[in-house]
Amino acid sequence: VGNRQAGFTIIEITLFMAITGLLLMFALAGTGNTIRSFRFTDTARSLEAFAQKQYDDIVNGLNNRSDTVSCNSGVINTATGQTVGSSNCLLMGKLIVFRKGSSRADIYNVVGSEPANVNYAQSDNDLIAAFQPTAVTETATSTYDLPWGAQMTGFKRVSDSVATDGLLLIRSPKSSRIVSYTFKVPAAVPTSLSTVVNDANTLLKTTNFCFTDAEGDGRQARLQITSAPTQEAAKVIFDAPTTECNGV
Repeated sequence: VGNRQAGFTIIEITLFMAITGLLLMFALAGTGNTIRSFRFTDTARSLEAFAQKQYDDIVNGLNNRSDTVSCNSGVINTATGQTVGSSNCLLMGKLIVFRKGSSRADIYNVVGSEPANVNYAQSDNDLIAAFQPTAVTETATSTYDLPWGAQMTGFKRVSDSVATDGLLLIRSPKSSRIVSYTFKVPAAVPTSLSTVVNDANTLLKTTNFCFTDAEGDGRQARLQITSAPTQEAAKVIFDAPTTECNGV
C-alpha cells in the first residue's frame, strides 16, 4: 500500500477562510451596535441624572455665588463684593436652556426678593410671581454637555405643541415644592422672568426635550418634565417619535 498524505484542498481552505471572515464581520458589526447602544443609554441616564440633580440642588439651597459679587433686592452687581449669605436676595431656582442641534445646555441661577407685606397664603405660583424672579446671566453660569456627542433634536410642550427650549425651576418661598415652567427662550436670555411666571401656558406643563445619538442611526429619546414638585418630574423615555419632539 502506498503512502497517502492527508490535508485540505485549496477549495476547502478558501471556503474556511470565507466563512471565518463572514463570521468575524458579523461579530464586529454586533459589537459596534452594542457599543452604540451602550453609549446612547449612558447619554440618556446622564441627562436624567443631570435634570434630577437640579431639583435637589434647588431644594438644598446650593449657592454658587462668590464673595466677589453682590446681590441686593434681586439685582446682581459684579463690581462689588459681598459675603455669601449676607444678601437680602433669595436664591429661588434655576433656568436651564437647551440648545437645539447642540450637545449643550446652559444653566443660570434665579434670584428674587421678598416684597413688603407679602401674603404667604397665596398659591405657590402667585407667591413666586410676587418675588419677581430674575435670571442671573452675568455670573455663576454653568453648562452641561450631553455625553458621546449626542445632540438635542427638538422640543415640544404637550399642551399646546410649542417648541419650548427653556426649563425654569423655582422653589416656592413657603415650601420645598418645586414649580416648573417651560417656555421658548428668545435669542437673548431674559433676566426678568416675570412674564414667564405670569403666563398660565408655561405653568406645570408636560414637556419633551428630545435628543439623538451622534451616529445618526435613528436612536431618539426624550427627557420628559411633568408637573411633579420633586425630582420625580424628570424622567427619560426611550420612545421618542417625531410627533412628540417637534413643537412649533
